[in-house]
Amino acid sequence: MHIVVTEVDAVTKILCTVEPQRTGPSMPEVKGLKFCWAEKSAWPISTDPQGVYLQAPKYYCTCDDDADITIAGVLEVLTEAEWTERKVAELERTRPYPSWIGYLDTMSWSAPVVRPVDAVINGGNVRYQWDEAALNWIAQE
Repeated sequence: MHIVVTEVDAVTKILCTVEPQRTGPSMPEVKGLKFCWAEKSAWPISTDPQGVYLQAPKYYCTCDDDADITIAGVLEVLTEAEWTERKVAELERTRPYPSWIGYLDTMSWSAPVVRPVDAVINGGNVRYQWDEAALNWIAQE
């Protein structure tokens, strides 16, 4: 089953939009809960002065078909079509540059040009930044 959940207090299981998570955040105890992706385009989530989330962070998960979905923290059940539609929309909202290539399976993006081998991230000593106008990595001085 495809579901959307949010955080609850680790001990009290009260929703993060009702009270602060004083004993730490936790996911609802749903049978067979498996995290798949989060709605990161909505992050950071604002809180009130006491630490209560003003909106629920959304985590898209799967669970066993016979799981109890009436417990606190389960926001909604989705059809497979709704799940896929939201996943595609979320991936698009997080696109860093128009030219980049998205990967729905990992909810990640990569540049259409491989980063140079001498880049710091590859163990080299040159810092590069993506230049969308040039459609290439440009060395930073």
